[in-house]
Amino acid sequence: MKDTSIKVGVLFSQTGKMAVTETAHINGVLLACEELNATGGIHGLPIEPILMNPDGDDRAYAEMATDLLVNFGVKTIFGCCLSTSRKAVLPLIERFDGILFYPSVYEGFEYSPNVIYGGAAPNQVVPALLEYVFKNHGQRIALIGSDTLYAREINRIVKEFLSESGGEVVTEHYLPFAPEEGDVLKVLQLCDAEKTDVILSTVVGEDSVALYGLYSETELRKKNIPIASLTTTEAELLKVPETARAGHLSVASYFASIETPQNIAFTEKFATKYGDTAAPSVYSEVSYALVQFYANAAKLCGKSDTASLLNALSGSVFKAPGGDLFIDMETNHFTLRPHVGRSRTDGSFEIVWSGPKVVAPDPYLVTYDRAIDAKVFS
Repeated sequence: MKDTSIKVGVLFSQTGKMAVTETAHINGVLLACEELNATGGIHGLPIEPILMNPDGDDRAYAEMATDLLVNFGVKTIFGCCLSTSRKAVLPLIERFDGILFYPSVYEGFEYSPNVIYGGAAPNQVVPALLEYVFKNHGQRIALIGSDTLYAREINRIVKEFLSESGGEVVTEHYLPFAPEEGDVLKVLQLCDAEKTDVILSTVVGEDSVALYGLYSETELRKKNIPIASLTTTEAELLKVPETARAGHLSVASYFASIETPQNIAFTEKFATKYGDTAAPSVYSEVSYALVQFYANAAKLCGKSDTASLLNALSGSVFKAPGGDLFIDMETNHFTLRPHVGRSRTDGSFEIVWSGPKVVAPDPYLVTYDRAIDAKVFS
């Protein structure tokens, strides 16, 4: 039977602990599919996204990835946010020779020939955020994270950077998913007691929304001690009460306030599809870009098998909303430009610092000082 569409898997949670973040991923994927289908799809065939909802359960990610690869005959999956879900899916992607387009910031120290890593590796964002914090707020850092692989690995890296640069971790805490309000307040009070300059947050998903809301009730806010996050974007910020949004820092390769011709068009399309109150985040932008990379590769090679697609992806470039992106095929990671944004009451970010150049991915932190022109720390 002749194919009538090109099926791709979309494996993100629409419910559960990570819904706010992973819905942002889905929005980027679906917008790209809609845009491509409006111009003829891939060689005249529409892209058919098959949505799965693992509900934040790592076992469900593995089961649904198997279903997509075996029963639906899908070779390409856009999916996963938390590292534990990616690691649950990875052996299946390799076993059935598929491709996983992974759009989330992550902790690095991984490579698979079957994965395209679209999110930032630690060297692309951690040094940039720490440099900005050191110059503008201070060197006494409190670490608060969700109890995830990502948070613990990132904080291990942060502590290494701080030990080499005169910085100090004054306290370190990990919160379970859906923590009690009292437990979050207790951690915030400990940060205040330790005379913290900045809270470095790796809290994720719905819990980051709660963290910002509770922070606004503490003395930390009165003292203008900000949260500096590696994980909070417009998607989460828009769910925070308006009175608690402003004055915090985030680092990312994209903010919706970036002024490029591509981003003006992208944000307009995003608002048309999802409403004027919605705003794309880096999760949406990277997911959108990954679909475009996939479609361009499929058009170029005229085939859908994994080897042909990966070969066609080598050296490809896409003018993404946030700027030109290309895949470093030695590591299968994007080359990215970091930005630091300060949150505003309306749920957007004012960009207060941008990297002077793009940063090559270095997932194994061989030479992390490539993150900016000069060495981050002296």
